[in-house]
Amino acid sequence: MTISRYKGGRHWAVREADTGSLVVVTVYRKGAAEVVRRLTGQVPEKAKRRKHEAFVYEAKSPLEVTS
Repeated sequence: MTISRYKGGRHWAVREADTGSLVVVTVYRKGAAEVVRRLTGQVPEKAKRRKHEAFVYEAKSPLEVTS
C-alpha cells in the first residue's frame, strides 16, 4: 500500500501498490498511516523525497511479508 497526496491537494490517499486502486482519502498523513498500519499490520516507511515530489509511503501487504 502507498500513501501520497490526493490530487495534489491537502488530503492524503491510500492506494493498493499493485493495482493503484484507491482505498481511502484522509485529511491527515498520520491518519493515512494509521489506516495502512491497521490493514497491513506494519508501520509504513517514508520513502526518499526529491524537491517538488509528493510524499510516498510504502508498506507491503501481510502476504508479502516474510519472516
